Amino acid sequence: MPGMGGIALALKAARERPDMAILLMTGYAAERQRAHNLDDLIHRVVAKPFTLRQICAAVDDVLARQAVH
Repeated sequence: MPGMGGIALALKAARERPDMAILLMTGYAAERQRAHNLDDLIHRVVAKPFTLRQICAAVDDVLARQAVH
């Protein structure tokens, strides 16, 4: 993304919408590790490339966890 990385965008979104679930999609190992260190902020990290089935499963998982809380 030009001008802002995924972690920066996630931090900005979390500040503006703290109730919103955040999924991070990345192809970079360093970003995945950094995201795992932000477990309270990022609900799930999906590694690229991913299939439609995988991204749908990730979204379903996050929405199911939100319904429980």
